[in-house]
Amino acid sequence: MNIEKVYQMEFGKIYPLLVNKATKKGRRQDEVNTVITWLTGYKTQDIESAVEQSISYGEFFRNAPKPNPDRMLIKGTVCGVRVEEIQEPLMREIRYLDKLVDELTKGKPMHVILRNSEKKTYQFQAVIEPVPDKGGAYVRFPYDIRKEFGKGRVKAEITFDGKPYCGSIVNMGVKNPDGSICYIIGI
Repeated sequence: MNIEKVYQMEFGKIYPLLVNKATKKGRRQDEVNTVITWLTGYKTQDIESAVEQSISYGEFFRNAPKPNPDRMLIKGTVCGVRVEEIQEPLMREIRYLDKLVDELTKGKPMHVILRNSEKKTYQFQAVIEPVPDKGGAYVRFPYDIRKEFGKGRVKAEITFDGKPYCGSIVNMGVKNPDGSICYIIGI
């Protein structure tokens, strides 16, 4: 499709398609609005006003009051194209929204979808325990990491005995005898 045709489409015609895509997968319109607000800085009433007016999709993004600087953390593919590699800035902004709505439809939690460049630091005492008969080791965390970070790998900078390591924390999919979740740290 011609890029200019995309820019000329009415936001009021595209917005219901985005909402419909999300609601068909069990998400809500207010979550779509939250994603748009996070990305562009528009308030919900501004989004509603843009839907009622005949503002173009291109103008909607060109006039965004406060594009979120953390939008640059959005990575991945939309329609087979990596969003971070799109050269045309306005099209990249449009594809950022497509990617965020895709993540909504895939069931990702909002705190994962709405990226944040701030690093968090957690400190706790842990014991590295060997896995009997399998080799390797695991760490028992004092809380459920999934509540904070969702499923999948969590990048981590870890210090053991004063030595720094970089790696990721992975849910092993098993529970410890006390009911706590068992994680493994890949370094």
